[in-house]
Amino acid sequence: MHASDRFAETRMGRIHYLEAGEGPVLMLMHSNGASAYEYEFVIDELAKRHRVIAWDMPGQGDSDPPPRFFSAHDFADALVALMDALCIATASVGGSSVGGSIAIALGARHAARMERVFIIEYPIRTEKVWSEGWLRTEKMWTIAPQTAETVGPRLRPGKTTPEFLDRWNIDRAKAGPRTMLNAMWAMRLHDVAADLATLNAPAVVIYGSRGPAIASRAAMEKALPDALAIVCEDCGHFPMIDDPAAFVAAVDKGFVHTGRKTG
Repeated sequence: MHASDRFAETRMGRIHYLEAGEGPVLMLMHSNGASAYEYEFVIDELAKRHRVIAWDMPGQGDSDPPPRFFSAHDFADALVALMDALCIATASVGGSSVGGSIAIALGARHAARMERVFIIEYPIRTEKVWSEGWLRTEKMWTIAPQTAETVGPRLRPGKTTPEFLDRWNIDRAKAGPRTMLNAMWAMRLHDVAADLATLNAPAVVIYGSRGPAIASRAAMEKALPDALAIVCEDCGHFPMIDDPAAFVAAVDKGFVHTGRKTG
């Protein structure tokens, strides 16, 4: 990976990000408990066509912690603060899992700043589903170090190498339990249906065929009937890690999507 580590001083704290390439701006947001390095296997290829900026969300990676509970809309404001600090007027934005929640919030709250949105492995859940599974959620995000046996079901076989697990657990330790639970509460409390109803940027929804988001595909298609849906086959919750080439191809296809569903 040839991306450069950089920091930006913003009105919402110092934000760390990776940057590579030139051209139309593509901003990428990682999943909970991770960092910009979630995209390390795809940045170089995407940077051949785009100025790629992958951030560490506030409180995770090497970015400053938020001063209070941050909602999905607060995280969206933080991304706009980063854009302002970097003098970026508009950008295409992609977000994975909680990053997808933030991307949707950005489209609702700052529509003029978004050119197109990539919603990656974002599961739509009812409050009933959230409530019934909350103990499992707390266990997942308050016990920071994870083993290959714990992580393995979320990825393709063979991906949980010792080097991968080092990065995985370093990122979780940097964020810490309270910050990771903040992100989960941000997802749970996000009125995503209301925000999806106002989204008017061309939208691309990327699924892993074995990931949790595929179960809510029908709900997403009902909310965004003109979105382009792309399924990365034999991928789990992290298609950018499981199959970098398929993920890059999905993003490239998304950049020619006009906002009207075809096919």
